[in-house]
Amino acid sequence: MTILVEVFLGLTLWLVLAALRRLPGAANRLVVIDVLSACALAACILAAARTGHTAFLDVALGFALIAFLATVCWANALRAEAPGRDAP
Repeated sequence: MTILVEVFLGLTLWLVLAALRRLPGAANRLVVIDVLSACALAACILAAARTGHTAFLDVALGFALIAFLATVCWANALRAEAPGRDAP
């Protein structure tokens, strides 16, 4: 079962990297980077499932918190740079 998940995760990574190269604009690339962080979380959870070590779940939790904060910060930075809008 985990082999099927690994195949889908690899396919997802390939498609996301292709989208990163093709999509214009900072907002679109921010969404792609957010999906890449979700793929990294899935890889950590998959590693925990395959090995049985719960340390991978701790890494996934820490990475999820950092990825969320980074996404919020980048979104605020993009919003502040948008023309015709006042900075909060």
